[in-house]
Formats: sequence, structure tokens, C-alpha cells
Amino acid sequence: MMDQISIFDLLEEHESRFTSECRHGSGYEGGRVRIYCASCNLGIKEFAGFLKEEYGSYYGHSATFPDGVRGFADYSGKGMRLSQFKSDWSEVHSWLEMAKEIKRLIYAGDYLTDKDEKKVEEIREYFGKLPVPHPRMRVIPA
Repeated sequence: MMDQISIFDLLEEHESRFTSECRHGSGYEGGRVRIYCASCNLGIKEFAGFLKEEYGSYYGHSATFPDGVRGFADYSGKGMRLSQFKSDWSEVHSWLEMAKEIKRLIYAGDYLTDKDEKKVEEIREYFGKLPVPHPRMRVIPA
């Protein structure tokens, strides 16, 4: 007897790919920390606009998703497109969807690494609060 896969299993699998890629950060040094600081200071629409600038008009990389499948994540003016190598599967998530997912990860305490958390505390100590960062620019002087 064959195991059957429900549409809910497939949706959950693709959700984990989206979530994993949101957790990855922008690919620029200090990206997750800048994104975290921006999320603490901006409304959801402004945060989505920040993400669009932080990731840039075109950025992409290969990815190994949590389910072990290899694929690609690329970013454009529309948002994030995830695709799977040697497959027709792909999905696009808007910047607003990404902003909501990243904020959800942050509120759940599932976004920053331990190293990122230390950097956030250094920034908070240096400025007395978390500043609104500029996309792709250092938050704290070297």
C-alpha cells in the first residue's frame, strides 16, 4: 500500500521552506541584526519596504531546504521566489508576506542566532535603544 500525502502535508513542507529562507537573513553582513532592529521600529508596511531595500533589486542564492531538497531563492521587486532544482515547483512571496513571517519569527524568539543577540545587546548599549538602520549599512561603528 502506498503512503498518501495530503495537500496539507505539501503546504506545511513549502511553508517550512519559506520560513527557513526568511530566517536566513539578507545575505549581507549584519543583515539579520539590521532586519531585527528595523522590525522593532517600523510598522509592517514600512518594514516590508525596508526588506525590499535590504535584499536589493536582485539577489539570489542556492539553498538546501529543511526537507533536504535543493533549490534556489531569488529576490526581485516582487519579493522572494523559491524554486526547486529539476522541478516545476516554485512559489513567490511578497515583501509584505516576508515582513509578516520575519516578525512572527522574531516574536517567537526564533530569528536571531546567539551571536546576533549579543550584537543586538551591544547596539542597544551603544545607542541606549535600537535605532532604525539604513539598509545594507553597518548599524554600529567598527
